[in-house]
Formats: sequence, structure tokens, C-alpha cells
Amino acid sequence: MQTVVVAPGEPERFWNRTPFRSYLFNAFSLLLPSGEQFVIRAMEGAAAHLPEGAPLKAEVAQFVREERAHQRAHRLYNAQLARQGYNAVALEARMEGAVQGLEQALDWRERLALAAALEYLTALVSRQALRGGGWLVHDASRQSNLWRWHCEEEVAHHGVALRLLREVGQVSYGRRLGLYVLASLILLRDVACHTWDFFRTDRAQGRLGWLAGVRSVADFGLRHGAGLARMAVGWLGYGLPLGRLAPPAHADLRADVAGIQVRLLQAQDIPRLLVLEHKKWNDGQAASAEAMAQRMAAHPRLCMGAFCPDTGEALASLFLKPISEEQLQRARTWADCAEIGGQGGSQPSRDLFGISLSSISPQGVEAIFAFFFPRALKAGWRQVYLGSPVPGLARWRQMEPHAPVESYVYATHRGAPLDPQLRYYWKKGFKTIVACRADYFPHPESLDYGVVLRGRIPLSSLAPLWRHMPLPWLRGMERCLARML
Repeated sequence: MQTVVVAPGEPERFWNRTPFRSYLFNAFSLLLPSGEQFVIRAMEGAAAHLPEGAPLKAEVAQFVREERAHQRAHRLYNAQLARQGYNAVALEARMEGAVQGLEQALDWRERLALAAALEYLTALVSRQALRGGGWLVHDASRQSNLWRWHCEEEVAHHGVALRLLREVGQVSYGRRLGLYVLASLILLRDVACHTWDFFRTDRAQGRLGWLAGVRSVADFGLRHGAGLARMAVGWLGYGLPLGRLAPPAHADLRADVAGIQVRLLQAQDIPRLLVLEHKKWNDGQAASAEAMAQRMAAHPRLCMGAFCPDTGEALASLFLKPISEEQLQRARTWADCAEIGGQGGSQPSRDLFGISLSSISPQGVEAIFAFFFPRALKAGWRQVYLGSPVPGLARWRQMEPHAPVESYVYATHRGAPLDPQLRYYWKKGFKTIVACRADYFPHPESLDYGVVLRGRIPLSSLAPLWRHMPLPWLRGMERCLARML
């Protein structure tokens, strides 16, 4: 058994039963403040490329809050290591410099890929640490409680980085694996260097001898060989395709859509809808009570809302209006398209314009779509137009100051639009760009440009058939229709 000398009144150094196991977790702690800052910046930078209202943005925000809490806790932990005489301050400073070098060497997609790899590796270690009492002592010590809390959150949220990488990262398979190997080597090297530095410090201070240190390492290897083998298999698992590797969102983000109440809107819903508008939009963008009332009066069957059945809170709202091709071509701004009024002598239209979709719940949006589609088929609506911002335009224009805006709007990557908002709508079925308009609506990231998109309502070409089919039958097709759009 190792000989451990603890000075009177000094906090116990070898809190995790043996020197090596204590060094191992202490070494990881020194990596965390600067490493998690790298991950936070990479995630926040990549999340800026998500479309507005994407549910993944809320996941990223929660992820960042948890990572910042980890940072604060481990800075205090590392300060305790420094008070014990370890080179914690110097080792943390070296880590911070290395992280800054990585940030400068990689672009935002590569930083996100490296962050996802680091999160996967951290979750791999955390699962093993939480498995029984082999790696991490299960007692009431401050260190044990801190690490168990941290490991549980790492296991729970590591998939956020993978889902974000799948959504916007768009790095090649080879590049993703290359950055994963790099992340593995960085962790292995730094943990080994920090562990060695802890041992040297304790040996120099007479707290631990060579033989006791070697026995500590050998004991860990002999007792936990099976766990190391499991980690090796898990390490190889990163080679799976990203679609299979990224876990689904947490259950609380995938509530049963059937439990949400969806109905046509009425005037008494306006107070709750105003709360929703101001949660989603700023004062210049939010619809007024007067505008909502006008839309409901003009097109009562094209104004829908999703509500929480327990609290009555408005989760999502959708306002549409009929529009003719002539009106669409004549309109120069979103306000022109959204204006409520007659068609001014135009031929009756079977097309709709999406005035607004406001949401604080992805399930609310899904429920509204499921409610609307069968009714759209029975009413004979064929196509839906909408105006979209292009939030990546301002950044692109900085790199291409003289190129026409249309070069960006029509640019694609792997068959899908390059701009994140256009790509979001493309996945929802709005695959046709009708027009690109300057001064369409105020949106700094889009340089005030807007793009008019068109999507066809699935199966709408069979309108004569749907018109004679009972609505309850069509409602049975809701989920299928929602997936098709």
C-alpha cells in the first residue's frame, strides 16, 4: 500500500483513494476552464448559423449555461490544487495559450468539429467514471460530489455538439475523424503531462516515493483493464456516420404533439398571442393587437394557434392570407405581401402567403402544421409563399464585397442552400426561390434583403378528390403530411 503523508490541517491530497486516481481527475480539472471556454465559443459561433427559431438554439443555450457552471467550479477546484503546492497556475496558463493557438488555426466549422470530438471523449470518460466505484470514489467528499455532478451533465448534454455539427458543421468525414484523433492526442498528452507533474511535486516534497507511485499506476491498470477496453471500443465508435452517432434530443424537447391544443384563433386569444410575439420578436417586428385582429377578421380560417393544455400559454401562431401571382410580383416588401385587403381585380388564387409564424416551441409548430395540412387540402390550397431573411449575407459580403447578392442567395452546398435560414426552409419543402429583394424588411444580418420562397402543399394536385373527402379522414393523414412537408 502507498505511503501517503498529509500535513496536519491540510486538505487530503489523495481524495480518490490512490495517488494515481486522484492525479487523473486533478489533471482533467486543469484542462477544463480553458478547454470548456474553447467549446463554448465554438458552439456559440456555430449556433449563429442556425435559422431563427431553431429548437437546437435553445439546446445550445442550455449547454453553454452548464459549461459555464463547470468552468466556475473547476476554477475553484484548481485554486485548491495551487494552494496544495501543485503547479496549477502555470499548467492552466499553458493550456490557455494552446487553446488560443487552436482557435486561430481553425475555421468555425473545424472548431465545432473539434469541440464535438472533445465532448464525445469527455462523455466517454464520464460514463466510465460513473460506472460503479472503480474510477471515482463514491463518498461525501467535495471532490467526489463535484465530479459526479460534472460527469452526469457531460453524459447528458454531449449530443448537443454532435447535433449542431450535423446541422451546420458540414465538414468531410475524413476531416471529422482527423480532428477527433487530434482531440484524443491532445487529451492524452495533457493528462499524462499533468499527472507526471503532480507526481514530481509530491515526490519532491517527500509525500510519495517512486515505488508507491508505480504501484498506484499498476493497481489502476490491473483493476480497470475491462473498463479501459470498453473505452477503446467506445473510442472506435466515433467512426460511425454522424447521423447515427448524434443521439436524439432529450425527451423533454420531444413532447407529445397530440397533447398540445391547436385551434383557429379568436379575438380573445390576442392577449396571449401578444405575450408570444414579444418573446419571439423585438418591438419593431412584433405584430400589434390591431394587426392580429385585422388578420383574424379578414381570413378567420387561416389564423391558427397552438396552446399549452395546462396553462393556456400560446406556444405558436400561424397567420396566412390568399395571394395571387400578380400581387406577389407587384409587392416589393414583406409589408406589401402581408397587407390585408382584397385581390384588387386579380383572378381568384389557390395560393397562400405566410404572413408570420411565431413560436417558442417546436412541438407547437409541428402541431399547427398537422392541424393545417388536411384543412388546406380540403380547401384546395396549392402553394405557400413566404419571405425569408438571409442571415448569413452580412458575413459573406465582408468576404465578397463586390459580388452580387444573388451569388450568395443561390449558392448551394451539397445540394442545399448555403444560407442557414434558406436551408431550414428548403428542408421544410420551400425549395423554389421566386425573388431576391432589397429593402424587403429590416434585418441587419441580411442587409435588409429578403428572399421570397415557394413550397407546394403535398398531394394538393389531387384537390378535387380531397374536396369530397370527409375532414375526419383527412385528419388521419396529418402525421404523414407533416413529414412530407
